[in-house]
Amino acid sequence: MYFSKRTHLLSRAIMISAIVRLAGSMTEGIIRMFINRSSSLSPDMMDSLLWNVQTVCSVMEIAAISIAFCMSWQKLKRYKNLIGEDDLLEMGRLQEEVLGKHQLSSLSVDSIEQLIQIWAVILIGAECIYCVSSMIYRRFTTELMSLVLLGQQYSTFVSVYNLTHGFKYLEMFTAILLGVVMTAIFLRDRTLRVVAAVITVMFLLAFGIFQMQTISLPGRQIGIVWTSVIFHLTETLGLFALSIYLAKHYRGL
Repeated sequence: MYFSKRTHLLSRAIMISAIVRLAGSMTEGIIRMFINRSSSLSPDMMDSLLWNVQTVCSVMEIAAISIAFCMSWQKLKRYKNLIGEDDLLEMGRLQEEVLGKHQLSSLSVDSIEQLIQIWAVILIGAECIYCVSSMIYRRFTTELMSLVLLGQQYSTFVSVYNLTHGFKYLEMFTAILLGVVMTAIFLRDRTLRVVAAVITVMFLLAFGIFQMQTISLPGRQIGIVWTSVIFHLTETLGLFALSIYLAKHYRGL
């Protein structure tokens, strides 16, 4: 059985996820700009208010993304229930004969259902793991910062912080790229595979080579960790671009 080429369940769920993540990142960014920091030397994640905001945003993101994928899942199941389970294969053949493949979705309902499950696990399950790893990394950074307060060189702290910051994003970043590659395998799409490889190389270079950059603003200095930049662009604008790409290049996806 196939969907109509105008029915977009997977790409819509991914787009909603990207919008939710972008809204969460913008909320955190706005609050970060106006927050009164107790110390300009410590990272933003050490501030209790900002940390609580990030935690609340993460919980809300998980809830919103879960609802989006549940709605797509329920809609897909409702369509499948219109046809008996034993008649799905025959219905697919009949649709191909009568309507032609160009009027139908690029993948069968079963394949779309599998991709929805895969992306739901990636964007919801990996986000939960990301929240836990962020808590552990914050504890590590707190203990590391205490060395600076005891008189150690601040430049050493900055170097260690930059080298280890990518670990916080590693599992979520890997999960998203795994989803892209698995989707490319389903669709036999070479472009998605190349894009995933390029982003991976950029992240690894940022992880091991790029140094932390500092931007001076009126009354404030902002440290840019490139692994963080690449990750947040991937989970927001990257997912948004993926959803548009799937909807534009593949029928009914």
